[in-house]
This record gives sequence, structure tokens and C-alpha cells, in this order.
Amino acid sequence: MKTQVDDLRKFSNPKNTQVRKRELSRSTQDALLRLAANPQDACALVTVYDSCGTDVKASAIRWFGRDNEVRNRAVNSILVAIGRRAGSYDPQSLGATEWVSRVADAEARRLREALDTAGNKGPRTRRAV
Repeated sequence: MKTQVDDLRKFSNPKNTQVRKRELSRSTQDALLRLAANPQDACALVTVYDSCGTDVKASAIRWFGRDNEVRNRAVNSILVAIGRRAGSYDPQSLGATEWVSRVADAEARRLREALDTAGNKGPRTRRAV
């Protein structure tokens, strides 16, 4: 008789993990191509966030620290940048997840520099190292 533990074991199998990553990458690639055709495709952007949200949040934390409000605003701006720049995505030259990570980090850096240049008079959130 099959138990829930047996069902869960199939997900811990390294082969299944690799298949899952490949499927996520493929769905992310498809979503980026849909965004390239229509930057306002909310479903495609949600797909990108579902598969790469951890990388997007990591970039926001790296450049803005752990303040939830600032991080959430940065994540939103990063997602807008991903939608806007999706037309530059070339699946032949870079994997979808890597492309999203690079765009996320570049946008977070740009936001941090703009905030610093604006001379924000409030306390500066330190960049995590």
C-alpha cells in the first residue's frame, strides 16, 4: 500500500529534482518569450516570479538589506524591469533563470544608485555584503 511518504520520496530523488529544474527553466523561458511579445502579460510575469522569485528577492536583499517595505518595493520594480527588458532575452545565449538573475541584480543596483544619488536624507539601508 502506498503512503504519503512514498509519494514524497519521488520528489527527493535527484533525477526528479533535475527534471523539475529543467521544466521550470523551460516554463520560465516560455514566459519570457511571451513577455517579449507582450510586456503586459501578467500571467507570464507571475510564471517568472514563481520560478525565479527567490533570485529576485535575493538581489533586493543584497542591495537594500532586509527592510520588508524597501525590499518589496524593489522586487516590484525589478519585476517591471524584467517585463520591460524581456524583448532582449535570447534563449540561445543565456538560460532563462540566469537572465532573470542578471536583470534582477542590474535593476537592484540601478535603484540603489538612484536612491544614493537622490541624496535620501533618511537613514540609508546598508547594502548587504
